[in-house]
Amino acid sequence: MHTRKKALTFSAFFFASIIPALFWSTSSRAQSCPPPQSVQTVSIATVFDGDTVRLNDGRKVRLIGINTPELGRDGKPDQPLARQAKAALEQLLQGQSDLQLQPGQQSHDRYGRLLAHLYLHDGTNLEAQLLKRGLGFAISIPPNLKLRDCLRHAEQQARQQQRGVWSDPYYQPLRATDLSADNGGFGRFRGQVTKTGKLKKGHYLELDGKIFITFESTLLQQHPQFSSDNLLGYHIEIRGWLITRKLTKDQLNRGYLPFMLNINHPDGLKRCDTDC
Repeated sequence: MHTRKKALTFSAFFFASIIPALFWSTSSRAQSCPPPQSVQTVSIATVFDGDTVRLNDGRKVRLIGINTPELGRDGKPDQPLARQAKAALEQLLQGQSDLQLQPGQQSHDRYGRLLAHLYLHDGTNLEAQLLKRGLGFAISIPPNLKLRDCLRHAEQQARQQQRGVWSDPYYQPLRATDLSADNGGFGRFRGQVTKTGKLKKGHYLELDGKIFITFESTLLQQHPQFSSDNLLGYHIEIRGWLITRKLTKDQLNRGYLPFMLNINHPDGLKRCDTDC
């Protein structure tokens, strides 16, 4: 998530009131996710954060379909709810030995981590549990879309009930016009589409002259809502990983924008007709 220029203060009352709500029984489930089909039985050695674990066999696993708040590193503070997301995953895993792991259609990310869904032995999907508690955001990244519908449903439940990230001001969408150099990373962003165009391998949108948004041609072919007629001049909300671009003077003179974000699924963009 992007960095907010504010102090993050949590009182003892806050922790006393929110922590118990995060740890309800797994019997209070999100809409059931499809059970795994070709599973591997695994056990967990380490929980790194809310969406990353290491198995006892040494493999590092990045959970599919969810992005949880980031723990601090390199001198940066934890994002709000990052510790709670990690603690919730640890609590769900407590006493569990025979876990079910379902690798994604795309099995590894660019960091070499195994991409997979993780289930308890009774079929409880862990990503859905965290999303239902408001401890992360649903993300749809092709081709790993097997649980897309149930994970989005879990997120929607948390959003409707204002749980976790959906009640914390830190996680409200940032306006494109308010972005600064320290706002890189995963987040939600809003603004007006001021320009559209074609690229060699896709298309682009410009958001308030600040964010250069790219997507492949196949996305436009499959989802006409990405056409310039449907987006130019409209306000939209996008979610994804914002890249801060270090531009040369020549690039600035040629109109390069200071931020960039790639959208690879329609879930990453919503036109704000009524609800954003």
